[in-house]
Amino acid sequence: TTNDQRPTTNDQRPTTNDPIHVALAVYDPAGTYSQHAGVTITSIFENTKSKVIVHILHDETLTEDNRKKFMRTAENYNQTIEFVDISEYASLISDELTKISEKWTIGTLYRMFIADALPLIEKVIYIDCDVLVNLDINELWNIELEGNSLAGVHDEVCYKKNTFSARLLAIKLCGGNLKSYINAGVTIMNLHKIRKAGSFCNKSIKWFSRYAYLLFFPDQDALNAIFINDIKFIDERFNLDILNRDISNSIFHMWRSKPWKEFTNAPHQILYWDMYLRSAWGENITPHELIEKLSIISGNMKHSSKQCLRRVAGAVWKRITFREQRKIIMLILSDIIHRLKYKFSQ
Repeated sequence: TTNDQRPTTNDQRPTTNDPIHVALAVYDPAGTYSQHAGVTITSIFENTKSKVIVHILHDETLTEDNRKKFMRTAENYNQTIEFVDISEYASLISDELTKISEKWTIGTLYRMFIADALPLIEKVIYIDCDVLVNLDINELWNIELEGNSLAGVHDEVCYKKNTFSARLLAIKLCGGNLKSYINAGVTIMNLHKIRKAGSFCNKSIKWFSRYAYLLFFPDQDALNAIFINDIKFIDERFNLDILNRDISNSIFHMWRSKPWKEFTNAPHQILYWDMYLRSAWGENITPHELIEKLSIISGNMKHSSKQCLRRVAGAVWKRITFREQRKIIMLILSDIIHRLKYKFSQ
């Protein structure tokens, strides 16, 4: 891994040997958010054979310990992590904009600086840190943007009935369109085209200054308004969010249910802890410690008894260890067969 950028230049056409560029934003004043980004990155590396360069957009809140864990995770998969300090860009956001809502932090706006912060990258996949990639991300990378600046999954914005009209009105007032509205949690961005249209950073800051009072989802509303009629819809499996659904061959967005806040044995929760154990954050955890973690986040939920949690934790643990045990058994069997063949051929 390296901190030095080795991007493609703007006059190059991507080839099959070019790396896949992925970006995540990490704002981590408590020092705990990096773990979720690490799990997301691990899920990408675990399922993708192609070369991947992950660009972590961060500020001074990224600790040295978490930085090292990101690096170790990438090294374990022979992939690359690049750290992009965007403090300079983040400082351009006024205090008023950082208070858009108590629910959102300044970190959610970091994606608005990607085109400026990665000046030599033509295209990037932006992924939120509450996302699990359960497919080869090369599938998403190879989708043609057909001249559009963005590509994403349509978001029907399912709110309570009594707030939907207000939501629809807010989107219209800030220049958006609900019919062409995408969820920004997984987005393919044509950075070359975005830059040709001017500074995306400056456009975003100007847009926020004008429409901050209307926003429900700051970054998502901004992307949809700024790039209206310049967005391609892609299949929903690239940004699923339906609980208890089969998540194989898909990208799952965990915004409805955070595995680190609750545990109900849902498929995405099992996958989250599986990837956690494969990342540098879970490299030294024992089965007992995993059970304790799940017990704490489950609280007093009746269906999550400690006995049940032991079974679930054991199942997650076996998913990891069995793969290695199976490889060892196959190697031993292969060696025995070759030894026998050699013996009888003499």
